[in-house]
Amino acid sequence: MGRLRDADLDRLIKVLREHEHEHDANAQAVPDRVLGVLGRVVPGDILAYQVIDERTGRSRQVALPSETVNPQREAVFERGLPDHPLLHHIRDHPTSGAVRLSDVTTRGHLHNLAIYHEFYRPLRVEHQVLRPLPAPPHTHVIVVVNRSRTDFSDTERDLLDLAGPAFGGFLRAAEAHRWLDAATAALDDLDDTAYGVVELGADATVRTVNRAGRLLLSAYFPRRVAEGRTLPDELVSWLAEQRRVPHHDAPGPPRPYRVTRGERRLTVRLLRGSLLLSETRAEPPGPPTPATGLTARETDVLWYVAHGRTTAQVARALRISPRTVEKHLQNVYAKIGVTGRAEAALRVFGGRAFQEPWHFGSPD
Repeated sequence: MGRLRDADLDRLIKVLREHEHEHDANAQAVPDRVLGVLGRVVPGDILAYQVIDERTGRSRQVALPSETVNPQREAVFERGLPDHPLLHHIRDHPTSGAVRLSDVTTRGHLHNLAIYHEFYRPLRVEHQVLRPLPAPPHTHVIVVVNRSRTDFSDTERDLLDLAGPAFGGFLRAAEAHRWLDAATAALDDLDDTAYGVVELGADATVRTVNRAGRLLLSAYFPRRVAEGRTLPDELVSWLAEQRRVPHHDAPGPPRPYRVTRGERRLTVRLLRGSLLLSETRAEPPGPPTPATGLTARETDVLWYVAHGRTTAQVARALRISPRTVEKHLQNVYAKIGVTGRAEAALRVFGGRAFQEPWHFGSPD
């Protein structure tokens, strides 16, 4: 890296400071947040945030202007990935910083590649600089700046390299947000006597696990579970099965994994890339099955409502939309001839409606 002028460093610091207090750490917001900073650090004609999976050869990207990316162009880009000079470079040099096309290949060689003729030339891209960001194994997360006329200077490349840790910070903030969201969901959705949260890493490994999660896993599985290690074989097989289940427009929740030891039962649920663990009595009471002509889903919805759950909480637990929850309730009212939630619960469940405990989030 060459020597940067104080004015360049001051400009970079100013841009990063303006964005460091943004509170939207949602994972879906990271690409837009990164591109918003990227364009001010290194100007270009087309900016892109790309995630490339080496195992599948698939690429997902967000670009500015947004119309430069569509499914047809994405497919063309994926076909040309194996010959991309910069992808070869970051694969061979995984710890490299920012790098330009002109650092690794010549214009003549670039113009002989299919990815140039089929993807870059129609977009009038002749020059490119990218910066790899932290990524899971077998995955590349990169930010890219493209130009049609002038190549990127050493200063621009070095500024992009210095901005890399800040972009990585956006990703870490999103991961922390996701972890907190999963833990909050555990508290909101589970009324069990104990709970644990395991955040999943790549290939069914444990990225992080709280104290309750370690205790529950050690009590029910013989092999010690720790951060960085693979889940117990039983959970690996169950997890693979859950991920093979096709998704429909209004699916039920993924089927929990349950194992019993004596009078206690461990239930493991998959939620938002994390495992939620809860321990209960081996035979927890469930909702009664009333002879009212209600469907099983209508009964579940009404039982949740009878125990004080909001429409949003019921929707989250049953993996349906709030609108669908309300539709089920309207069907219940019509079938049993009532006009409100409390009246419906008393009519269907009688005195059990507001007295009998049931562990929220447990129907499968």
